[in-house]
Amino acid sequence: MAKSRLYRTEGIVLRRRDQGEADRVLTLCTPIGKLDAIAKGVRKVRSRKAGHIELFSRSSFVITRVSASWDIISQVETIRPHTVLRSDLLRGTYARYVVELLDRFLTEGEGGQATFELLDGTLAWLCEDDNLDLIVRSYEMRILDLVGFRPELFYCVGNHENRVALHMSGGSGTPAGQPRYGFDLKRGGALCPICYKTASRQGVTGVTDDVLRFLRACQKTPYPVLREQPVPPAIHQAVEPILRRYISYHLESGINSLTFLNRLRQESPPTANCPEYELSR
Repeated sequence: MAKSRLYRTEGIVLRRRDQGEADRVLTLCTPIGKLDAIAKGVRKVRSRKAGHIELFSRSSFVITRVSASWDIISQVETIRPHTVLRSDLLRGTYARYVVELLDRFLTEGEGGQATFELLDGTLAWLCEDDNLDLIVRSYEMRILDLVGFRPELFYCVGNHENRVALHMSGGSGTPAGQPRYGFDLKRGGALCPICYKTASRQGVTGVTDDVLRFLRACQKTPYPVLREQPVPPAIHQAVEPILRRYISYHLESGINSLTFLNRLRQESPPTANCPEYELSR
């Protein structure tokens, strides 16, 4: 059976680029996958679509299928504008990083309902919550899971005949606060103390019990629960480069929005300053 020429979908605007004299091509994250569509005449002064296709906004679209070209946006209506992300420079730059990751990891047609809901929820939290770094840590872990690059944090990825579980019970002879485990970039996960001691240091980062515990929490705990458990800045500072290197390794290049984000963060106060670490094991 032939597909209907018209279809409806919700979508979040990831990117926009001008086309011709008055048109604009949009890259959308939708429940049916990532797609490009063109909004005809949207750059004209009297266009009624223009206000509904802003960057980061979630809208309802009626789209016309076109063979051998971009599909055409026939109707569009805003559902969640996420206005704060376009008026607040810092929050907006975090949002640019979030959408860049999704855009870079997914090609045309990839993604689905889970990816769409993750992006929409993350953008909503970036509008409302001040724990911007924690929001992004949670997002990074979940997007890695959805695109097939979930790091292994509960079993050692070293050279064992059988899977060796990582138990953070302490008492290994390592001083408190010193790296006891490793994170192996190429093998995609954590190393037990024995494998960490014998591993080549190329692509391997030492991690403490608290850092590994926080990485696990970001991987398995929904953000509304995660945000209730304070995390000190030192943990964020240790975890962030690990995940950034891991993401860049799988993207096979750097992340464009990070340069500006890092500069902004140096000029802005920390988004969280928690004195105690209380995440459960």
